[in-house]
Parts: sequence; C-alpha cells; structure tokens
Amino acid sequence: MADVYVLGLSMSRHDRAACLVKNGAVSGAIAEERLDRRKRSLGALAFRPRGIVVPPLRAMTYLLRQAGIPLERVDLVVCGRSMTSCRETVLDSLPFDHRRVVEPPIPGHHLAHAYSAYATSPFAECAVLVVDEQGHHIDGRFEKCTWLEGDTGPLRPIEAFFGGGDDLSLGMFYNACAAMAGLSEADTPSAGKLMGLAALGKPHPEWPQLVALKPGGDTRASLRELDAFLASTGLPRRMPIDEAPLRQLEDLPFYVPARWDTQLGADLARKAQDELERALLHIAGSLRERSSADALCYAGGVALNCTMNRRLLEAGWKDVFVHPAATDDGNAVGLAMYGWIECLGHPRTPLERFSPFTGRAYPVADVRDAIAAFGLQAFSTAVDSSEAAAERAAKGEVVCWFEGGSEWGPRALGARSVVASPLLPGIRERINSTIKFREPFRPLAISATDEGLAGLVARDEVASSLAPYMLAAGRVIDDRLAPVRHLDGTVRYQIVSPAMQPAWHALIEAFGRRTGVCAVLNTSFNTLGEPLVETPMDAVRLFLLSGADALVAQGVCLARKDISIAALTRAVSRAWAATPIDPLGAACSLEDAGYGDAALRLLDDCRYSADRAVAAGAEACRRYHALRLRASVRDGDLSAARRHADAILHWSSLPPEAIDAARVIAADPRDPQHQIAGRLIGGLAMPGGALRLLGSSVTPASSLRADQRETLP
Repeated sequence: MADVYVLGLSMSRHDRAACLVKNGAVSGAIAEERLDRRKRSLGALAFRPRGIVVPPLRAMTYLLRQAGIPLERVDLVVCGRSMTSCRETVLDSLPFDHRRVVEPPIPGHHLAHAYSAYATSPFAECAVLVVDEQGHHIDGRFEKCTWLEGDTGPLRPIEAFFGGGDDLSLGMFYNACAAMAGLSEADTPSAGKLMGLAALGKPHPEWPQLVALKPGGDTRASLRELDAFLASTGLPRRMPIDEAPLRQLEDLPFYVPARWDTQLGADLARKAQDELERALLHIAGSLRERSSADALCYAGGVALNCTMNRRLLEAGWKDVFVHPAATDDGNAVGLAMYGWIECLGHPRTPLERFSPFTGRAYPVADVRDAIAAFGLQAFSTAVDSSEAAAERAAKGEVVCWFEGGSEWGPRALGARSVVASPLLPGIRERINSTIKFREPFRPLAISATDEGLAGLVARDEVASSLAPYMLAAGRVIDDRLAPVRHLDGTVRYQIVSPAMQPAWHALIEAFGRRTGVCAVLNTSFNTLGEPLVETPMDAVRLFLLSGADALVAQGVCLARKDISIAALTRAVSRAWAATPIDPLGAACSLEDAGYGDAALRLLDDCRYSADRAVAAGAEACRRYHALRLRASVRDGDLSAARRHADAILHWSSLPPEAIDAARVIAADPRDPQHQIAGRLIGGLAMPGGALRLLGSSVTPASSLRADQRETLP
C-alpha cells in the first residue's frame, strides 16, 4: 500500500513553519527561521505588512528533500494562519492541485494549536487548552482561549472564549507588559524574557488587579484599565500625545517604556507574571471541572511560560503535556495532524514519547567541509563527542554542541546546545555576557539523566510529561546548583532519554563520572539574536562569533585555543561576512542588553561606519548616531555627544525650524531644558534612548536591592 503524506503549512505573519506527516507520524518539521536565519521569520510582504504572507518555502523544500519525495507526491496540504484565511495565498504561490489544499474552517487557528498537542501527547484521553495572543478574527472578535477534549478520534469542542475591543487576551496583556518593561526581540515584545525578569521584581499589594476572573473560566484584561495602571506607575508619555487614551493595543507606544534594569521594569514584570499565574490557574481549574479527562494537553504561545507550567498540577490535573513548539510554528504539526485525523479519517494514536528531533541529521563530511570553509581544517581533531565535551565542561570550558537532527521548538534539548558545568561560580554571567550576549538576568537550564535529577530538583512538584522538553521549572534542592539557580529558587530542566538521545545522555553520564553530578548546563546554541543553528555551517560560524571555548560536532572538535591567532582572525572575519544579521541592529541589541562596550567592538569588527549607515538610509543613520551618542555620554565626552545629537537631528524628518529649536535647547547639556531635547532625540532615534540618559522619571538601577544588582550590568 502506498505511503500517505500530509503537509502542514503554518502561515502566520510570524513563526512560519512546515511539517510533513507520513502515514500518521511526523517525519519532519522545521521552522522557517532556522533556514532563513531571521528570528521568528516575519513573512509579510513589505507593502502589505498585515496582508499577504509568503508561505514557508524553504521549510517546505527542506522537508520534501529530507523525505526524498517530489511536490506532487504530497497527498494533502493543510494550511492555516492566525487572524485571517490563507488558502488562496497558498494556491496563488505554490503549484498545488486545489483539490488537495484545505484549511480548517474559520475560526480554526486554536484548533490547529490544539491538534499539535493532542496528536503528539502520551494520553489516551485528554482535555486540551489553548491560550495565546490571538487567533482568527470574526466580526470584530478574536479567539482568546479555547477548551476541547478527545481520545481516539477528532477533537470535540467544550468552550471557546473570544476577546475584542477593550477585552485583551492573556497573551496580549503579557506582551504589553513585556513592551512596557523594555523587553523586545526581533522588533516584537519578548514574553520569554519577562518571566525571567519577574523574579527580580517585588510585589505591590497597592496595585490594582488587572485581570478579572469571570464565572465559568473566562478572564478579562481591560485595555482601559491597563492604560490607567501604566499612567499611575509614572511611565512618561510621548509628546504631543501625552493626554491621548489608548484606543487600541497598537497605541501602546504612546508610553515611553521603562528599562528592564530599573526597579519599575522589574516590578512590572513581576506584576504581569503574578496576574498570568492567577488567571491560568482559574482557567485550568475551570476546565478540569468541565472535562471528564484528568490529563491536560496545552498549546499556544502562553504555554511556553515555564514558571507557570510548574503550577498546573495545582488545578487538579494528574499530568500535563505541552507541545514543544507551542507557538505558531507548532501549528504546522497541528495542521498536518488535523488533515490526517479529520480530513482523511484516521484514528489518533497516543505516543509513548513524542520525539522533538524533527530536523535532518548532517553527515560528518558536512561538518568537516564547514570547518574547511573557514580555513580551520588543520586545527580540528576527531574525538568521542560525549567524552570530549564532558571533559571540557568538567574543566570549566564552554562547549558548543552539535549532534543529530535539530530540535523542534525554541528550547535546546541536546541537539543544538551550549554546554557547561552548572557547578561553576559565575557561569551564568559568562554565558550571558560572552556567549549569548543577552540580558544578565536571563535564567539558564540543566539537562540531566532520570536518576541524576533525583536530589537536585523537586521534580515531584511538576507534571512529569513536561520533563523531556524543558517546559517547566523545578525548585532546586541541592546547593551545588546555586550557580544556575534563578532568584526564585528554581531552574528549568530536561530529563534525557538514553534511547532517544544516546550521545547527549552519554555526555551527561561522562560529566557525572567526573564531577558527581549527572546534570549539565544547557542553553540554546545561538548568539547575536540569530535563531538556533541548523546546519554545520551555522554551527562553525556562530561558534566563531561567540566566546565559547570549543565546538564539538558529530565527532569533530574545534578548540579555540588550538587555532593560531592569524587563522582565527581570518576565520572570524569570514564569519562576520557570512552572517545575515544587520550589524547595527545587533549592536543596538547588545547595548540594550547592557553590553555597551561590546556593541562598539561589534561595529568596529564589522567596520561599520557613519558612511555605511548613510548608505543604509536615514533610519540607520539615526540609530547609529544614537548608539554613538549614548556611548559618548557614558564616556563623559559631551562634545562628541553634541555632534552625534546634531547628526540625529540632521537625519530626522523634522522641519528646519524644529531642528534649529532642538539645537538651541541641546546646546548646553547642563541646562535643565536638556530633558526636553532628550525627549525629542529619543523619539527620533531609539524609543526613549536619549531620554534614558539625559533624564527620566523611572527609578535607576542603583535603587535595586543588593541581590538584584548582582545580576545587572
């Protein structure tokens, strides 16, 4: 009997992805960002940013090549996106027979999320919960939260909750708070950063509750009440709209965000996390009362909140499974499985354990070719990957690890990881500042053997089905893990299966033999704002751009200290030339993460000058001179600061009269009126950038508690 192939295409504006299902099993899945090297891979055409979205063409081609089948061999294509329909776009963009292309009935975005978790879970019977930012829009309303349940056949709806107008979803609320705390990534609010920052905040009993709990399991987060709350915290408004109310979420930039390294930024994060946990326990508990199942499947972007996930058992569930790619990339799996179960009529079979290693495995020859492409073949050696990486980590080195097919989802699970000892004092600071180049408060994780985790983390407090995918945090009970313990006393963890990941499991055991602890620090193998590495070429390039000590890939080791200075200099130069990221954008992100000096070194390494900014356009000129302005202020070089401020005004779109006025105001930085100029320049360059340096109403980092200041630059 011929094999049956179903292709799922997630077509949301962000997190585009593809999945190929063969005879009811996932044969491959990959997010477009891993291939085009753009974080979250925004796919909207520039002239219609919220209209036409380009299909994930690279991901689709990758999967067909991996399976060794032509396009016409696909039996069914199932497409879907958030907010609107996408079937006509697929038919206009790809040569598919229209009879083989389907889209779940709208609203169906949450249904795709639900199938991603339901079809890959280990439960014979389960309830399904979907909570995200927004699903499909119908008559001014949008999917906010959805409940379903299932066993062996199609999912059955229980309840659907819609938002709209003044009623925000939990995902919208959380993202809004991330933006106001000064946290973003890929030009969008970064909810993932917010849950780490929340541990540094303090509670404010005097602040109002922002999410109302409604009978029956619904919630309401009011935009109007959020606006009033933000105003009450003292966040400044941009002129001349300082009195305008928020009429829609897109008006949020009326406010100048706090800095993440201020007390206000940390307290806003704590408030958002507390409200989210309270609301989700209400939702999950209400669903438990309505469903006959005692196991929960959970999907949607909010499901990646590890801090919340560790509490889900409090809602009465016996076990919880979260699909590893819970955001819109995971919908590619959900759409394909919807096609297999609902469109083709096949039963659903629970999986003992879903394998998230859905990328292709690259041969060692590809690794050697990548090393040779950077002129480093003479410095590489053949090794036993597990023993070599464990030996280096036990000695205090940081190792980039590349093994087998890549992981599905945002969490590194031992295929594309950065490995180090979790016992080493100062390791978090080193990883964040020299490898990941990210905010110093960002937490780290561990990967452990099943037996090795016992005595290290209170795992019995967390749903067991979350453990293989690093989707929950556990309370640390062994002080040897203090270097990776977050300020809330927890650590994210992964339990590793020797059958599914023999080399990764062997590495952890080898580290245990040397240290007495069968757990290693594990964070994602990426840097400078790029997605996780996918290919050997990505691995060598990003290793060179990081501060890691060694790369261990498919039995080949490349150690930095073994490379001659001349060869390393040439290789790093080639790595920068081959890097798709915008150096100026990366430098601004580094500065925002607290590494101003590293940002300037990056520009120098890339030979990024004012002339290069001119060639890139007015916006690049404003950002470049804004970065240089802030560096000049830090150095006390007010003469240079004035020159850069003048350049920002020159490249602005203000009328000449306004520019002349700003120059007069900014002429003497000791004048109290300099704050007005700061507001103006901040609005022209990075939002709030100059304002933060020249004067702001938010609390400075110096007011943080001593234990918090230790994590800030």
